Parts: sequence; C-alpha cells; structure tokens
Amino acid sequence: METPLDDLWSRIDGFLRARCREDLYERWFEPLRPVSLGEGRLQIGAPDKFHRDFVEDNYRGWFEEFIPELTGERLRIAFAVDDAPRPIGAPASPPPAAVAARAAEPHLEPRDSRPNPRYAFDTFVVGASNHFAFAAAQAVAANPGRTWNPLFLHGDSGLGKTHLLHAVAHAILEKSGGRVAIVSSERYTNDFVAALSRGTMDEFRRKYRECSALLVDDVQFLAGKDKTAEEFFHTFNELHDHHVQIVLSSDRSPKELKGLDERLCSRFEWGMRVQIEVPEFETRAAILQKKADVEKIDLPDDVTQLLAQHIRSNVRELEGALMRLAAFASLKSEPITVPLARDVLSDVIPPPGYRPPIEKIQEAVAGHYGLTVAKLTSASREQKIAFPRQVAMYLCRELAKEKFQSIAEKFNKKDHTTVIAAVDRVKGLLESDDAVRTAVAQLSAKLAP
Repeated sequence: METPLDDLWSRIDGFLRARCREDLYERWFEPLRPVSLGEGRLQIGAPDKFHRDFVEDNYRGWFEEFIPELTGERLRIAFAVDDAPRPIGAPASPPPAAVAARAAEPHLEPRDSRPNPRYAFDTFVVGASNHFAFAAAQAVAANPGRTWNPLFLHGDSGLGKTHLLHAVAHAILEKSGGRVAIVSSERYTNDFVAALSRGTMDEFRRKYRECSALLVDDVQFLAGKDKTAEEFFHTFNELHDHHVQIVLSSDRSPKELKGLDERLCSRFEWGMRVQIEVPEFETRAAILQKKADVEKIDLPDDVTQLLAQHIRSNVRELEGALMRLAAFASLKSEPITVPLARDVLSDVIPPPGYRPPIEKIQEAVAGHYGLTVAKLTSASREQKIAFPRQVAMYLCRELAKEKFQSIAEKFNKKDHTTVIAAVDRVKGLLESDDAVRTAVAQLSAKLAP
C-alpha cells in the first residue's frame, strides 16, 4: 500500500523529470529518495555528503518553492546523507549496473568512502591562487609517502581543497591498486565512536591503518574531540612510520588550530603545508567555463564575466550559482542571459549602481577585525577598536558615498569632524602601510558590487 510519503515523492519526481534537462535530472535529482514526512517537514536522502551539500546549497530554496504547488501546504525541506544501498525498483534508485558494480567491490564495505569521480586533476582549474597546491598534490600522488608526508592544504571553505584530496586519492588508486581511505573528520569521528560502542576497535584500526593512503578533510573539526584526536595521533604515527601517504585539509594553518594536541599539530608541519588563496577573476571565469563544459551548459561570455565579477570568495558558491542558473533556465525553457542571471541570482549579484549600505560595511569590518558591530560603534578609544572604526568610516565614505554627518550618526558620533579625521587618517596610511592597504583592498573587494 502506497504511503503519503511515497505518493508525495512520486509527484515530486514526476515534476523534476518533466521540467529538468535529462542530464541535470540524472546527475542531481534521480539519486535522491524520500526519508521521512511529518510535522511540516520533508527529509530527503542523498547518497553521499558531497551530493547532500550541493543540493542543499543550490536547490533547497527551489524545492521549497515548487513543493507547495504539489501539496497545497508549505513544507520545510531537509537533506541528509542516506548512503544505504538503493534497492532496484525503488523511487530514484540507481541503475542496476551501478548496484552490481557496488556489490562487485569486495574490498570495500558499504559505508567506505570513495573518491568522488567528478574530482580529478583533469577537472581542476589551475590559476595563480592555487597552482602551488595543485603542483604539490600532483607530486605526492606521483610518489606517495616519499615526496612530502603529510601534505597539509589549508584555506577558506570552497576553494578546492576537497577537490585536490579526491584527485590525489584517484591518482594513488590508479598507481597502487590498493585501498585508499578518504574521509571527512566528521566521518572519522563517527566511525571511531561507533567502534568504541560496538567493541570493534581492531576493525576500525585495520580500516584506517592498513591502506595505501589516508586523506582526511576538514581536520579542524577534530578539535575538542580528545579521544578521537588521540586515536588519530597514533594512526598518523603508524602510517608515517611505514611511509604511507597522508593528505590533510583544514580551513586554517596547523599553528592556528585551537583545541588540538600540540603534538598532533606539530606533526601536521612535518611535510609540506600549502595555502590555497581566493581565486582571481581570470581563474573564476575559467572555473565557470570548465564547469559549463562538463555539465553541457550553454554559458555566454557576458554571463561568465558577470558571475566571475560578483562571486569572488568561494568556488563552491560560484559553481552553485551556475547550476542554479542552469536549472531555472531549463525550467523556464529560456536561454541563459544576463537579465535572467540577474533575476535568478539577485541574492548574490547586486543591481547596477549598487552601493553597500553602512550597516553592511560595519558588519564586514567588524568581522574582519574580530569585533562585534556593537563594539565597533561603541565609544571605546582602544586602538584595537578605534582603528577598525576609522577603516569602516573611510569605506562608508568611499564605497557608500554617504555624507559625513550620516556616517557620524550611524557610528553614534555627534560631530561629523570625527569622520573627516578618520577618513584622512586612513587615506594617509594607505600610502605608507602595506597591512592597511591589504586590509582595505580585501574589504573593498568583498563589499564592492
């Protein structure tokens, strides 16, 4: 007997099939399946963390828009990892060949992580911001355990660290034919806790110590998990002593990892540490073009430039914006154009002539200097607060083109001469102080349309 969840999912799946390009549907929506329905909430399962994160980031809002049309009620949508094997014939199940291929891998348990097939060296766009990290990843993949061990990649979220980890895993698998363990720190922690509760620590250690390489994403999340970090410390030593390649990623350098044992952090520095920077315009444009080619999206040059100009800090956000735009173009049966891009991506692409409001500038500057807006706009004369306040006032004048008196009022100052003095001071420092020049440039890039 069909349940309400089955009935709803059948309608959702039919909607997606009818309105999405076939390749788009097969890649992102066909692998999804319903998990639960109740209390105004629909939970949808994705086959792995990457798939869940991508759909969550780029399509959750769209699901929440069209599902009320099918149900007559608004539902909250939640995506979760549901990596149990898909039974043949179930809604949104993978093709039988995929199930057979999974069953034909005796050396892999059902929940073992595998390198993502979309993340390879050939699909990684190299630019000035990441060429060193790319070269280092290729070097350790060509000579695992001997060149740099460990390789530690760090940088802000969404800049390609995960892509390089999976590319290294693919290359080592092709080279050695052994088993590569590639996991997030969250997955490693969950496996450790499960092994402790079930009394299967020997099996856990075989999984992570008897491998051709160990690659762990987002190791910063091991902070505060003392027992897990202790176990990882011994695993690290065991693998390093036997020249097994270790590749780690983090959103910060080893010296900035708070809450982790100093012994472990020092080992992260044993090999090669490489930072991935925010991509420059040319690299962002190349990433978009590469993604469009892979996904078979007809992306005009003017739309490429529009997206690359406005989405600066995060490659994942950049690619996500492209996929969201492609989905809406497919649904509307329209070509991708600049007006459509501005309409669909209005949350990330400001209209022509946009000027950031004072409040947004205050938030950006406060975040940059590790302050709250309340502190930034307080009467404090401490240098660590007064100088960021002067930078914020300068940016309000330069970017927002606000009047001195309007700026003064937003910073709780009665006299606009305070703002004039702040603007003049920052202008002077821009000519003589590299640190100030860098900070202002970064903030301006973040705030500019």
